[in-house]
Amino acid sequence: MGKRKSQRSDRPKRRSFSGNVYTRRREQATEGSIIGEDRQHQTRVEPNPKAQPKRSSSKVKLGPQIDDKVDEEQDLSGFRFVDVKILTDFVLNLLCPECKRPLGENKRLSFVSEEKSSLASKLTFTCQCQHKLSFWTSSKCGRTYEVNRRFPLAMFAIGRNFTQGKRFLGNMNMPTSMFKTSWAFHKKAILHATERTADESTQKAAAELKASKGEEVAVSCDGTWQRRGFQSKNGVFTVLSADKQNSKVIDTVVMSNYCDACAKNKKKRTEEGFNEWKLTHAPACDKNHVGSAGSMEPAGALTAFKRSETLHELKYVSFLGDGDSKSFSSVSKAEPPIYENVKIEKLECCGHVQKRMARQLTNKVAALKKETFRQNGKTVTGIGGKGRLTKQGILNIQGHYGAAIRNNVGDVGAMQRDVRTILEHRNKVHVNCGLWCPSKKNPPGDPNINALPPYVCEAITPVFETLSSDTLLSKCAHGGTQNTNESFHNMIWERCPKTGFVGRPRLTLAVSDATIAYNDGEMGRLSIFTKLGMPQGYHTTKCFSELDRARIKAAGARLQPGERRARRIAAAQVAEGQEEFYQAGAHE
Repeated sequence: MGKRKSQRSDRPKRRSFSGNVYTRRREQATEGSIIGEDRQHQTRVEPNPKAQPKRSSSKVKLGPQIDDKVDEEQDLSGFRFVDVKILTDFVLNLLCPECKRPLGENKRLSFVSEEKSSLASKLTFTCQCQHKLSFWTSSKCGRTYEVNRRFPLAMFAIGRNFTQGKRFLGNMNMPTSMFKTSWAFHKKAILHATERTADESTQKAAAELKASKGEEVAVSCDGTWQRRGFQSKNGVFTVLSADKQNSKVIDTVVMSNYCDACAKNKKKRTEEGFNEWKLTHAPACDKNHVGSAGSMEPAGALTAFKRSETLHELKYVSFLGDGDSKSFSSVSKAEPPIYENVKIEKLECCGHVQKRMARQLTNKVAALKKETFRQNGKTVTGIGGKGRLTKQGILNIQGHYGAAIRNNVGDVGAMQRDVRTILEHRNKVHVNCGLWCPSKKNPPGDPNINALPPYVCEAITPVFETLSSDTLLSKCAHGGTQNTNESFHNMIWERCPKTGFVGRPRLTLAVSDATIAYNDGEMGRLSIFTKLGMPQGYHTTKCFSELDRARIKAAGARLQPGERRARRIAAAQVAEGQEEFYQAGAHE
């Protein structure tokens, strides 16, 4: 074989691929757009660098405690998945302390027996000399074994219950020897410890808020239900501090209009017998709300606001809400007033206000569907359709409206100017347009490619006047949203999925656990183990620390301009490539 030729030293370094003319065009077409109305030209909303936080909220909340290093493990500890056959074979080869012979030397006279206490086992090795050697596979914590307490706690933390836990054990070829009575016993203890830890977390968060903002504070309020629509039997009202960078859970109200014990006893007993039983059952009844699912949010708001002074020595004077329910009315019009000589102010969620633009424009298109207009000497019907106000165009206007609010936080006049500019741009007036307008670019492009006919602009002018009023935009001057509430709600339903119905205690456990994790990270959950009389454990502490670090890293990555740009491009490409697989009456 010949010798391998040496590479030329003067060969230029290979250039890495960074895109061609086609990919660059696609990036330029999608970058910065909210939703494309015309693929040949995209109007772009420039982000406001002042509005972009330098650090993620996860970094602000969890940063200090993450810096603490977890001590290295000195001795073997914790639990392992062990094949019991391998374990017993090994022990049977050990010498008996009495006869000095292997424990399993005589297989006829020596044997192994097992005694179970749920998931903990006592293995007893009996030698041929009848000497017995035994040990439990788990240490005790109080009256129970640690493994029996950790297993339900772990299942609850990942949103699973008794049946799923039993299925897990079966798939792992492990004894399914924990009964529902034992599970309920541990569930009660875990709920109590988790609630206490969550109360400590909210008290700490409230104290921090009071120290930085005083007694009168702004809070972000929202409700969430286990089931969509108005048929849910369980709901949660959440109160978070209205702080973009360090928002924490201050209070939660878990509500349910169903009690399993009541439902079962009502079927078994007579009406008179049920009423007598109800008197003794009342303190333990899971039903704490009478009314529809829709009324849970206003009721929860009233409960949370009324106890704010007693619970945290705070007054919730600013209510950041979405306006989807009567929650604000329930607290602002309460009789007697919740706070003496203090009026509760309404703050609008900028994200929900932004959606009003699309909804009102859509309603306007529907309302004028049969109206006739004159255009270029011709009679046209309606203001919607190609060349006029399309669905894509409405969504694009909605995006620009949201940017006009977020890019001018604290300046209502600037918000109003930018909102008017959106309509002027569509009406071929570009005097006040920003850098997003093609007329301001170098070289300038066609700024009127997405313009609307004059009669359409005239028809939608009242919508812009309503949504640019001082009354509305002054409530948006804070620039905040309810994203923090939505993020917290997501953590709740991760721990208690909406796919299966649960009672109020199980939902309360999920809310409490999510509160701890949201405010203090997974490391905050270590206090639960201490309250249950269990060691926190090296591997538990290490895992929780790693999860918190990963949370901070992921949150920081999402704030990077490159990552945000990539998400916009990816979303636009997906939307461009999607096909209408479902459309009412469109496919035969």
